[in-house]
Amino acid sequence: MAMTMRWAATITGCALAVGFQSLSAQGFDPKLPAAVPVVAGSVVETAPLRFIEIQAGTGAAAQPGQEYTVHYTGWLRDGTKFDSSVDAGKPLKFVQGRRQVISGWEMGFEGMKVGGKRRLFLPYALAYGEKGRGKIPGKAELIFDVELLEVKDVAAVSPAAELLAPLGGLEKQVVELAKAIPEEKYGWRPGPGVRSIKEVFLHIALGNHLLVNVAGGSVTREEVMNEIATNGKAEQDPASKEKIVAMLTESFASVRKTMEGVRSAGAMTRPVDFFGTPSTLGSVLAEIDTHIAEHLGQSIAYARVNGIVPPWSVTAK
Repeated sequence: MAMTMRWAATITGCALAVGFQSLSAQGFDPKLPAAVPVVAGSVVETAPLRFIEIQAGTGAAAQPGQEYTVHYTGWLRDGTKFDSSVDAGKPLKFVQGRRQVISGWEMGFEGMKVGGKRRLFLPYALAYGEKGRGKIPGKAELIFDVELLEVKDVAAVSPAAELLAPLGGLEKQVVELAKAIPEEKYGWRPGPGVRSIKEVFLHIALGNHLLVNVAGGSVTREEVMNEIATNGKAEQDPASKEKIVAMLTESFASVRKTMEGVRSAGAMTRPVDFFGTPSTLGSVLAEIDTHIAEHLGQSIAYARVNGIVPPWSVTAK
């Protein structure tokens, strides 16, 4: 069967690097050693993939982007079994198209239905490449018997998912530390001209809003510079600990909303003026995480100098 454009788009990693010409040049021999069980059926070729349809499924059809639950057994070309979920009694789950598995698996379930079984013949370029991995030597052709047990839809992943993941941890630690430091310590600073504990937390909150505005691309450079000047003055605000914690919480919510609002991977490449330097939306959003992490480290150092152990470092009794 010919691969559809939707499925062809999921061919990733080394398969793209070597190209179809290199794949076809690797050769193929349908004869297998006695250690690999014999199955009925002829080899189907759907360049660059070859497989035998052992058993047609009768359940739901596998669709791109779904989560697949599968059983599998894998052999090297010499008949050595290197892994088996059947033997382990634990099926494997993965989301097609998210590069959680080798390229041959990304395309190997096209056209299958739940209950179906296949034998996949994977050239090394669709497996573990020239270097191999673990028990798999370099340039190893692999044979897999796979069974599709279940398919289900999954929530779409935000294009900014890789930035949202660390944001959650950063937010948790910043807010926990702000709550853990006694209010009477908020005015402490390591020396003249250096931000105090209070000013560091305000700098994080105000910086979050500033960078969100920059990411939006709707403010002029003059407006950004004015906001920076305003933020500098706002850091001197004699705000209470309660107000600062609320400002931090609100600023993180604004960042999260902005990151979750990115609807396409293409949007991450949208041009953005980053303080006079040409940049992209993705780079500016990444800078938010970096900026928070930098000043979280600063506030942790301030806390420890004052004998305050960050809450996540306290040993449970």
